[in-house]
Amino acid sequence: MAYLALYREWRPKLFRDIVGQEHIKKTFLNALRQGKVAHAYLFSGPRGTGKTSTAKILAKALNCEHRDDEEPCNFCPSCMSIDQGSAMEVFEIDAASNRGINEIRDLRDNIKLSSIEGKHKVYIIDEVHMLTTEAFNALLKTLEEPPPQVVFILATTEVQKIPLTILSRVQRFEFHRISAEDIQQRLAEVCNSLQREVHSDALMVIAQKSEGGLRDALSILDQCLLQSDPVGVEEVYQVLGMVGETYSAQLVDKIISKDYAKSLGFLAEGIQQGRDPRQIIRELLEYLRQMLLASTAGTTPMVLPHIQDQLLKQCKQVGISEILRWISILLQGEGQLKYASNARLAAELLLVQTIHESQPASIHGQEEILTRLSVIEQTIKSNTVLSKNVHEKKIPGNSKLNGETNQTVVLKRVNSGDPIISDNTASEKKTDKILSLDIIQARWNEVMDEVKKRKKSTQAFLMEGKPVELGGNTLVIVFREGCSFHRDKVNQTENRETIEEVLKQIFGSSLILQNYMENEFKTGKDPQKEDPDNQEQGLIKKAKEMFGSDLVVVRE
Repeated sequence: MAYLALYREWRPKLFRDIVGQEHIKKTFLNALRQGKVAHAYLFSGPRGTGKTSTAKILAKALNCEHRDDEEPCNFCPSCMSIDQGSAMEVFEIDAASNRGINEIRDLRDNIKLSSIEGKHKVYIIDEVHMLTTEAFNALLKTLEEPPPQVVFILATTEVQKIPLTILSRVQRFEFHRISAEDIQQRLAEVCNSLQREVHSDALMVIAQKSEGGLRDALSILDQCLLQSDPVGVEEVYQVLGMVGETYSAQLVDKIISKDYAKSLGFLAEGIQQGRDPRQIIRELLEYLRQMLLASTAGTTPMVLPHIQDQLLKQCKQVGISEILRWISILLQGEGQLKYASNARLAAELLLVQTIHESQPASIHGQEEILTRLSVIEQTIKSNTVLSKNVHEKKIPGNSKLNGETNQTVVLKRVNSGDPIISDNTASEKKTDKILSLDIIQARWNEVMDEVKKRKKSTQAFLMEGKPVELGGNTLVIVFREGCSFHRDKVNQTENRETIEEVLKQIFGSSLILQNYMENEFKTGKDPQKEDPDNQEQGLIKKAKEMFGSDLVVVRE
C-alpha cells in the first residue's frame, strides 16, 4: 500500500476530532439536531485550520444512514464513499483551476438533476475567492435559491476578495488559528500512536513554527520523523533551517554588551555554519518580541524552558524603550533585507545600527538636557535675586501713582509707543541665550520629522537646506545651488510659519527663518531685504507678537 502522509492519515472524520474551533463544532451539532441546516455556508480562515475537513464531515452527517448523536458513523456506504472521494452526492471543486463562467454554468446544469431520495447534494468549492467576477455573478441566483436538498459550502483563505453579494447570501464561519498548546497536544498523540520518541521541546518548536495550522505541523512532524529516535530540538532546527533560540539569546547578549566586534563575529560564525542572514534577523525579532511581552505584560516567554531564565535576566538588563528601539530598527531593515542583493552585508549593517542607536546615545541626550536645565536654574536664581533687590526700593511719589494698575501702565506704554515686553517674551529671551547652533544641528532630524508629520511637502522642500548660523533669534538656513525653487517654497508664508512653529515647539524659542542660497550666504547678500514680501511677513509677525494673532487681520 502506498504511504499516506500524516496530515491525510490524521484528517478528522468526526466533529469531535477537529482540533480547536469549538464554536463551529457546537453550532453544526445543534443545527443537525434541530434540522436547521442552511443552504449555503462560507468557511474562512488561515490554511490548515480545518475548513475542508469540516465541510466533508458535514456532508457525511447530512447523508449518513446511521448517525450517532449527530456524528457520522463512518461505516455506512454513504460515509465510506465520501471518505474515498467517490460519492455521487458530494462534489468537491477547486476554484483555482475551475474559475471561469463555463465551469459555473456546468455546475448550474448539474444542480438541476435530482438527487437520490433522502440524500443531500453537497457542493464544496475550495479557494472560492479565485473565481472570476463573471463566475460569481453566474452563481448568485443559484446560491440564493438552490433546489431542495442542495447545500453549498464555500471555503477561502482570503474572505476580503469575496463580493458582498455573495457574502449576503451565505452563513459565514470564521476558523481561528489553532493554539500552539492544542497543536502540541495533537502531535504528541500522533507520536504515541506511532510509538516514536520526540521530545516535548521539539514538538513545541514545531507547533510554534506552524503558525496555527495543524496541517503544516503534521507535515513538519512527518519530515522530522525520518530522523532516528529520539528526535530533539536540534533535529527540528535542521529540518526547518532555523538558527534556534539559543543562538538568538547569545546574539542578544552581544548586543547588550555594545561590543561591535563580538556581535559581528558571532553573526559571521552563524553564517559560516550555513545559517541564512535573513533567518537570523527574523528569529532575532521573534526573540525580542518575547522579551517585550515578558517586560510589559509579564507573560511567560514562549521559548524553550532552559532559555526562559536567560531571557528574563536580559529583560532586567535593558529597558522597554531599548527593546522597542531594537525591534523598530530590525523591523524596518527586515523589509529591505528581503530584496537585498547582499544579505550578509545588510544583516551586518542592521546589527551595527542596532548597537549604535542603543543606550549610550540616549544617555548622551539626557546629559545634554540636564546641562541645559542646570543653566536655566542658575539663570532663574540670578533673576530672582535681581527682582528682589528692585522691589525692596520704594518708589517715591503720591499714592495715586503707586496705585496704578498693570493695565494702566500697559495703556500708557502703548500710547507712548514704548515696546511691551511680556513675561513670555522675557522667558523666550532667556531660552535664546541657552540655545546654540550646535543644539539645533544635533536635533535637526527631530525638526524634519515633526515638519513631516504636519506637512510632507514642506519637509520635502526643507530637506535641501541646512542650518548654518544662529544670530539672536534669527536662524539662517542655506540651500545648495540648484535648489532655489525649494528656497522659494520655504519662504512662502504657510510653509515658513509651519517650520517656525515646529522650532518653537522643540526648542522653546521663537525663531525667525532667514533663507539663503550658498552663493548669497558667502557674498553676504541678503535676499530677504530685496524681497518686499519677506519684509511684509516680518512686519506681520512682529504685529502678531505685540498685539496677539487673534487681533491682527491681514487683508490682500
